[in-house]
Amino acid sequence: MISSPTPNVSACPQCDILLQHHETPDHHASVCPRCGFVMRNNRPGTVDKVLALSITGLLVYLPAILLPLITLEKLGMSDKANVVDTVLQFFANKYYFVSFMTLVSTIVFPLMLLLLTFIISLQLKRNHPSKMLARLFRAYCHLEEWAMVEVFLLAILISIFKMIHTANIVFNAGLFCFIALVFVTFGICVVLDKVRYWELLDPTETAPATLLVKENQRLDKQPELTAAQAGFALCLTCHKLLPTTNRSTEFSGQCSRCGEKVHLRKPGAMSRTLALVITSTLLLLPANLLPIMQVDFLGVPDRSTILDGILYFLKTGSYLIGIIIMVASIFVPLFKVVGLSILLCSAHFGMPYFLRQKSKMFRIISFIGRWSMLDIFVIALLISLVDFGFFTSIHVAPASTFFCMAVATTMLAAITFDPRILWDKCSPGSATNNSNTLNQ
Repeated sequence: MISSPTPNVSACPQCDILLQHHETPDHHASVCPRCGFVMRNNRPGTVDKVLALSITGLLVYLPAILLPLITLEKLGMSDKANVVDTVLQFFANKYYFVSFMTLVSTIVFPLMLLLLTFIISLQLKRNHPSKMLARLFRAYCHLEEWAMVEVFLLAILISIFKMIHTANIVFNAGLFCFIALVFVTFGICVVLDKVRYWELLDPTETAPATLLVKENQRLDKQPELTAAQAGFALCLTCHKLLPTTNRSTEFSGQCSRCGEKVHLRKPGAMSRTLALVITSTLLLLPANLLPIMQVDFLGVPDRSTILDGILYFLKTGSYLIGIIIMVASIFVPLFKVVGLSILLCSAHFGMPYFLRQKSKMFRIISFIGRWSMLDIFVIALLISLVDFGFFTSIHVAPASTFFCMAVATTMLAAITFDPRILWDKCSPGSATNNSNTLNQ
């Protein structure tokens, strides 16, 4: 395999502290001592494992997406659905944004991620790194949180629990292929060592040795020295340190490894995050107050909100399912809005309290964002499965668009926020302490 030189210092992407580099043993993780961020999970044999899993994923992808998942049989009538049907049903009902979100999160992005990991791993296995591969891996890092096959699988299970007492359910081959696809994508996330991939993708990269040695020596006297204080900008995609010509907060450059645009801090992080949080808050009001699903029984429509669906499961004794939907559809969006508001206030007023806990809360917000799509996917399956004409049918209702937009805006809010600004005013001598540029 390709070897690569390793710089003797690195920076935490969540608190910007400079850390002396130490090799991480196999099957161990390196954790930032300041904010608790996992800098690296060392997975030996990562390229071979990811390559094998990506090939498996590509083999099961088409049957998982195109074959019927489950068949619903009731009173001599039957209906079945695959993943593509859920997208087409939303589109046919003119819910275009919901259809688009379902399309990219369950069909397009999962396929792109499998193709990207396959191409990159195959070329690294053949010892053919290139700048183009680095750009492709950058795309993978940006897209991975928008692929939601595991959320869709949970939606399938909830739909089964919802209909199991009212109809006969037949499990089709597509369901087992989809389960295999979810396990494969989860396996790739577990065994993929991003740090190792970046090292292999740029084997000739050499760190600015004189600067790094100088800062490495300073770490003994300044244990909380940040990259910005030392004159470095960190690429948030590949975590490469770039020396800056000056320590102005207006620094802007391009990462020589992955091609990402690099700033000392994300420009406009505070204002953009605040705008997205306000937007998502406004969207959550109609999302929870308006009906999200309509059930027609013998020509009589019955519309229900998110809360009505939760109460249905609780009344029928499906407490676990009711709690899961309550957490994903109500508590998670609320937690994200409140949590991001706390982070914004803390960064704006420079509150130096519980910074480690706030950093952990930010990581939780970033992780749980996509699970709010659970309710949308459940509705997508039900409208595809329950279509028995005049007898009974299920349709999507207006709240689904508002809810889907709220999920997207909260995810974008977490992406635009820069957690390093939480620590800036608490770092003595920081070049960003007295600047308003980073916070606006």
